[in-house]
Amino acid sequence: MKTLLAETFEQIVAAQQDRVLADTGEAEEAVQDTFMKFHRHWERMEGDPGPGLYRTAVNTCLDRKRVPRRSEALVEMADLRPGPAELAEVRQRWQRVKVALSQLPEQERAAITLRDIEGLTTAEVAAFLGTTEGTVRSQIAAARMKLRRLV
Repeated sequence: MKTLLAETFEQIVAAQQDRVLADTGEAEEAVQDTFMKFHRHWERMEGDPGPGLYRTAVNTCLDRKRVPRRSEALVEMADLRPGPAELAEVRQRWQRVKVALSQLPEQERAAITLRDIEGLTTAEVAAFLGTTEGTVRSQIAAARMKLRRLV
């Protein structure tokens, strides 16, 4: 047997849910979130529940737009992961790059490895190799041209 409060709440849901329903793919989840939040506070409301419900719906939608759902973020991340074919291609390409790097003169190989693979700045590479930034830039440019031909 339902209590008067439960019946009243169900009537509010039935009467107001069309006002809350939006035209997005996640509308049903937003509606459910809205009514869950509304349910927690509705007993304290007086008078017409419509404005309070509407405000709850607006806030719920704004919250959902502001903070991406963990499940959505995981789906987006899963979509970004390469599949087996892409992984195989990346591995093959990396092997070709390693072989090509081994064919570069030592200074060019060191400069491009430190700059492009290790992520050091040109100034850091120059200091590490004991040379000037201009020399490092020309070594990297020469190495990149050779790598394009070899890979």
